[in-house]
Amino acid sequence: MIITAKDLRDKVREVLDTARSETVMVTRHSKPEAAVISVERLAELEAFEDRYWLEEARKGRESGYLGPEESEAFLQEMMSAED
Repeated sequence: MIITAKDLRDKVREVLDTARSETVMVTRHSKPEAAVISVERLAELEAFEDRYWLEEARKGRESGYLGPEESEAFLQEMMSAED
């Protein structure tokens, strides 16, 4: 679904209902401005981002880019953010 910012003001309930099953793109002056997504989709995206950064930290540690203490501290910080 694509909706203008002006229409968004008038159709908040409909947009929220639609966002449960699909992303709603909000445009302003015919250009994408924002997106409305479900809380479940947001949680999926945040979990994906956490996994990505944890993997990057692992790669950095294995390549020797970060020292053991720095890598461990970074991993702990990322894992705490996951909770």
